[in-house]
Amino acid sequence: MRKLFPFLGLALLASCGEKSTSESANSSILNFTVEIDTVQVDPGEEHFIYLSNYLNTATVSSDKKTLYNFNATVPELEVIDLDKLTLTEVIKLENEGPTGIGAANAYIPMMDMTDNGDLYLNTWSYMIKLNAARDQVSKYWFTADSLKGDTITELEKIYPDGFMADDGKFFYSTYGSVDNSPKKGIAIVNLSTMELKKVPMDIFEKIDKFSIVFSPEANSKMSLAETVFFVPFDNNILISSTAFNEVFTLDLSNGTVAQKSFHSELTDDAKKGNYEKRANSRENLFELNKEKVKEVTFGKLHFDDQNEKLWRFSTSLDRMIGDSTAYQSVLTIFDKDLTQLHEQKVSYSPMSSLSFFKEGSLYSYINLEDELGFVRIKPTYE
Repeated sequence: MRKLFPFLGLALLASCGEKSTSESANSSILNFTVEIDTVQVDPGEEHFIYLSNYLNTATVSSDKKTLYNFNATVPELEVIDLDKLTLTEVIKLENEGPTGIGAANAYIPMMDMTDNGDLYLNTWSYMIKLNAARDQVSKYWFTADSLKGDTITELEKIYPDGFMADDGKFFYSTYGSVDNSPKKGIAIVNLSTMELKKVPMDIFEKIDKFSIVFSPEANSKMSLAETVFFVPFDNNILISSTAFNEVFTLDLSNGTVAQKSFHSELTDDAKKGNYEKRANSRENLFELNKEKVKEVTFGKLHFDDQNEKLWRFSTSLDRMIGDSTAYQSVLTIFDKDLTQLHEQKVSYSPMSSLSFFKEGSLYSYINLEDELGFVRIKPTYE
């Protein structure tokens, strides 16, 4: 990811005061071809790369040369050379002691690595920083009594599944109530001063109406909800969701939020919500989801810095063949200013949430018989 420089002490233009533009379908047609191959990472003779968590606790360095994969069960950090596609190092970590990272097998919603080699692990209680030498641990609590700046009440929390600035100075995440209500916006924490900036956004409330919910008890709830994506991009954060054909841009230099809405000729521009949203059992929850996934789902934005284009895949129902469901995958391409350039149906799409462009190719994690692999999609523009 790129270095981010947050605003401090500036007025925020959030969901009630954002700039908004709307854009129709293709403003030009791109001619391009793709080459697709699959590669496998060599783990060496004495190690199996940790894949049980589907690489949800993995991160790629800002230069796209290294993949760091955290295994909480051991614990250890696997270092993978993405140029040579080899495991180069396994860094043993400790749970206890002066450099311990916490309880064994703890659930870690976020793992990130800064450019200077500092390792950040976020739990539901606090965030851990293990320095590059692995000989010093720091802890950060994001609570009402530990933060300055914007107020966070005891009934609010900062969620742990965020990301770090490349220089390690700022932590970016979301905030909201401690209950099951929708999140409220973006939280930015200066880790040097523990100053909090809150950016209210209504995107979380907008997508909440598409959730399917099962409440087995009065104070418990299971839900299949939409996703909000956060993509660091130059001095901005791009914010989008699986439910709407739109992108919000948070400018970190001045705190303004701009919105761009797009139009697709190939899919709906938003979910319709034409399915039952209250489940009466866990099994019924997933049964109802079969209807939910027939509606359009917009994917995450991926920036191809070599060709200066943003890619986004979306899926929706193509047709029913008897009781079987066939889906279509649509690729939409934008320029770096988020001008929509092209969309078309394609037979390929990223295979997992860990997908990134490297040297003009889109890498997407795939499990190859319990070995780490990547599907690579390389475009050639004419």
